[in-house]
Amino acid sequence: MPARKNPFSSLSPLIRLVCLVSALTGQVACVNQPKSGDPAPEPESTHFSFERGGKLFDSPAGMRAPGPYYTCLVDMKDVKDFPYDYALYFSTDHDSQEGGIWLYLCKGLPTEPGNWVSYDQALAAGQFDHLPEKPAANPIFVDRTQGRQTETPHANVIEGQVYMTYHNARAGREQSTLLATSRDGVNFSRINGADDSVILDYTGGPGDGHTGYFRWGPNPFSGVDYTYVGYSLHGGALNFNSAMWGSRDAIHWDKLEVFTPQEGHAIEPDRLLIWHQIDPRSITCLGNGEYVAICSGGNRAAGPMARVSELYEIFLADDGKTLTRACRKIMGQGPADAADAEELAEATTVRIGDTWHMIYVGTNNAGRTNTVLSATGKLNQQAPKSPPLKPSERQAHFNRN
Repeated sequence: MPARKNPFSSLSPLIRLVCLVSALTGQVACVNQPKSGDPAPEPESTHFSFERGGKLFDSPAGMRAPGPYYTCLVDMKDVKDFPYDYALYFSTDHDSQEGGIWLYLCKGLPTEPGNWVSYDQALAAGQFDHLPEKPAANPIFVDRTQGRQTETPHANVIEGQVYMTYHNARAGREQSTLLATSRDGVNFSRINGADDSVILDYTGGPGDGHTGYFRWGPNPFSGVDYTYVGYSLHGGALNFNSAMWGSRDAIHWDKLEVFTPQEGHAIEPDRLLIWHQIDPRSITCLGNGEYVAICSGGNRAAGPMARVSELYEIFLADDGKTLTRACRKIMGQGPADAADAEELAEATTVRIGDTWHMIYVGTNNAGRTNTVLSATGKLNQQAPKSPPLKPSERQAHFNRN
């Protein structure tokens, strides 16, 4: 198995330092940039390029339709005695009951279907016998203390602990993001026990208070003075907003900006950026204070409405919120009979050597079937950039109300 590289543990501080030096000197100097004298890479139409893999595993037995939702791939090497290389946390999709967070486990490359087992299979094989207490089966976590409908997990390993965010309906003002932690990756406890464990909430507008769908990680941006950054929903329903947040401890978060997505802004006329579906692990410095990241773009939809989404690379300034260039599609909808004929959403990546391994959720059958899919790809930092946005367009998505 190739040596694994975790961009969140050591690269993020380096990226910030390198990009700061780049901004001060005017020289392009970024992690993974070719050395002087190396042959120039072949031109590509995008920085990220991926080749589809296929289905990683069947929808779990007992999970209500449409199936897996909001996947989050986590490198578990820093979690003591964890018996697998990777964990995949995901939830139900707009469940009418209590929801829940499922766990699947991988030894080896995470884009190989044969490398994955469910938590239930791992438990039966004795892989967690070293834990005196553990969940009896999937779902491994349901928050019945504060609200209901536990969904949209996202997790990072911090000093050996797994910090997992999720949202619950009727928690906080409306449907807020909460936090639970785990020292072993399977037993999770709310950050404040029986007390209020909401970590993202707000009063006033815009929106109804929904702060779910949070995706976050170590801060890669040289112009942001926080240890962690993330993006969430900021008011749900059809006219939703998104928000950027910053934190120094992954527990207490400050709101940095609210975004009001607009059809056609830096994207095709019938699409808008879904900011709270940025993959934090994909954010990469291109030099001179500019970054590229993977994000979903799609139609305006909410709840049971027909959703259309595809994967784009977006270009950000060093503040993590200003768009610098037009977005470019990197993976579009599949053929009519494909598992991703309607949606490609919730991309989550890890880089192993020079290869990017992506897991995402594909949807077809009029939104009635979700499938966990894979793709592998490369990042060419020297690819031609897309056209720059006009200064008046770069912050047109900022909510000024």
